[in-house]
Amino acid sequence: MGALRFELTKIPGLLVIHPFVSRDERGSFTKTFEASRYDERSLMTAFAEEYHTSSARGVVRGMHFQTPPHDHDKVVFCISGAVFDVVLDLRRGSPTYGRSVTFALEGPGGHGLYVPRGCAHGFAALSEDAVMAYKVTSPYEPKHDTGILWSSVPGVVWPFEAPVLSERDASFPEFGRVTSPFEYEGGYR
Repeated sequence: MGALRFELTKIPGLLVIHPFVSRDERGSFTKTFEASRYDERSLMTAFAEEYHTSSARGVVRGMHFQTPPHDHDKVVFCISGAVFDVVLDLRRGSPTYGRSVTFALEGPGGHGLYVPRGCAHGFAALSEDAVMAYKVTSPYEPKHDTGILWSSVPGVVWPFEAPVLSERDASFPEFGRVTSPFEYEGGYR
């Protein structure tokens, strides 16, 4: 069986994960996690929780993160449908602080992302039903769970002008009004 591959991005520590995919007349088989490949890059493999979300077309979720000491690395895959995915670097001292990167994620069998702690993450559902899977390296901690207003992410043109948002996501502060609790620790993985 083949191995996962990782690809560097413009944001240090943010990696594109290319899963191993095998297709035949029955359908497909996708391997999205392989501890030995993560270990080769010194990536976290001790995941505390895993989630799935289902979102209708036009929904925006984000831009989410947890603050220290409950911050976490996150692995995300779109396992069904399609999303416009956004990652924003919030680590003070990072060469890409305040910059964002966007990705088209599609399932099944499409690539995913390894999102380092100190980055905000969000997405817009492009398909009628988009299912996202997340693994995080620390448990959900409500008092440390917060975000940035989706429409204030620098440099991002979202696919919807008036998306469906949760009340919580709509109430997040704009990027320019947030004092980041994160410090850049350096290096690509």
